[in-house]
Amino acid sequence: MAPDRIRVLYVIEDTVFGGGERGFGQLAAGLNRDRFKTHLAAHPGGRLETLARSHDIPFFPLDMSRKFNLKTISKLSNLLRAREIQIIHSMGSRSDFYARVAGHQANVPAIVSTMAMLIEGYDIGAIRKLIYGWVDGLTEKWTDQFIAVSNALEKMLVEDHGIPRSKVRTIYNGVELGRYSNDKGPDLSIREKLGIPPDAPVVGMIGRFVYQKGYGTFIEAASRIVKSFPEARYLMVGDGPLKADMENLSGKLNFTGRCIFAGEQSDIPNLLSIMDIVVQPSIIEGLPRVIIEAMAMARPIVASDIPGIREQIENGRTGLLVPPGDPGALAEAVLTLLKDKIRAENLGSAARKSAEQRFDLTRQLALYEEMYLEVLAKKGLRP
Repeated sequence: MAPDRIRVLYVIEDTVFGGGERGFGQLAAGLNRDRFKTHLAAHPGGRLETLARSHDIPFFPLDMSRKFNLKTISKLSNLLRAREIQIIHSMGSRSDFYARVAGHQANVPAIVSTMAMLIEGYDIGAIRKLIYGWVDGLTEKWTDQFIAVSNALEKMLVEDHGIPRSKVRTIYNGVELGRYSNDKGPDLSIREKLGIPPDAPVVGMIGRFVYQKGYGTFIEAASRIVKSFPEARYLMVGDGPLKADMENLSGKLNFTGRCIFAGEQSDIPNLLSIMDIVVQPSIIEGLPRVIIEAMAMARPIVASDIPGIREQIENGRTGLLVPPGDPGALAEAVLTLLKDKIRAENLGSAARKSAEQRFDLTRQLALYEEMYLEVLAKKGLRP
């Protein structure tokens, strides 16, 4: 281990691979290796462990299945000391708890938390939400830097959580623009694999099956679109606790044959390439990575008009925004684009240009590197 490199440990659960895990994988693999030595701690056997092994990144299995586990705290504290970690960076309520407590115990110079969703947006009971909020309040004081993935979240952290503005900054998510390119056209082999007819319009959605994502709104909207486009197919990519409920809903609406539940997939660019329209009918979001991916693929997008997404999509120019939880409005917007392919193409092209200007991973990595150096400089450790 080169002594002059800054040692960073990323901590995240990875029980289900989502946007947060994808982002931490990008950081761990993408930071300047001449200056940073990255490590990963997450649930064993997940995609982050595979990524770490493939990039020669030290990986440490960590059980964060419970909110409070003394053995996990002790294990993480010992790891921080043994590896002489200088920055511990976490994301997610449980990961934040363990990283902050262990980091404080081990006297790690810098503790950083990325906030993509605040406790207020969690789909948990009121009592658990109060407990989580109380614990977060206790450990927030040990955090040196909060990274909000949107300006809306930054505002909430400062105004609602009372975090000093000097400790909060927004860094948008980013994608590898070269990987997300539609120059080659759609991958027709994926259509064949999923049983989608060659000429059928595809309206797609990617994300975890949780209430925040609004899958029910999508399926109800699809049942209305079918009247005008009976040949269309509705592709849903992801997994999660509500998947079975959504499969049942499509059955109740006599819509099973047109809904395709593809499960969790890793080849997102090629899946996006076969989608004529990408939808994101979320109820609450930080800054959904899938919208950035769809923008980079020049896909026309219909999404909810909510904070976070408003920072990504300019309504009428780079996509269409509709009220959340309104299947009628979602169906109408999708129908508009299915009927007007030129407008759909123009929205997709404008979205790609916006992604190039605002969501390039190279820019994001540079901002994180700059932030790490600033946080350490405040502790007198780096110039």
